[in-house]
Amino acid sequence: MEGCDKVREPDEHVRLFLAESILLLLATGRKSRDHIRKQRTYVILKVADMVEESEQVGEKINECVQFLRRDEEGTEEGSSDRIFREAVPTVSDMVLNKNYDDVD
Repeated sequence: MEGCDKVREPDEHVRLFLAESILLLLATGRKSRDHIRKQRTYVILKVADMVEESEQVGEKINECVQFLRRDEEGTEEGSSDRIFREAVPTVSDMVLNKNYDDVD
């Protein structure tokens, strides 16, 4: 669910387990990472990180983000960022122009 009616998971432990689960999926292989990138998970994690109050959960989310942003073996440097920008051209506008003080 998107928008102002969004209800975030209230339990810190559940949010931690979810972030760790994504991290494990990212570690399973390049195909998994490519699929997860195509699902716009990067954007979701970045927004989640901006509103996350728990330092421990925030660290796991950040690990996921770094995993998604790094370049894959056999690709040119910076290709992960370029692929992301091409797939989601308006994300930077969305993230930069959003007032996250109003996010629940």
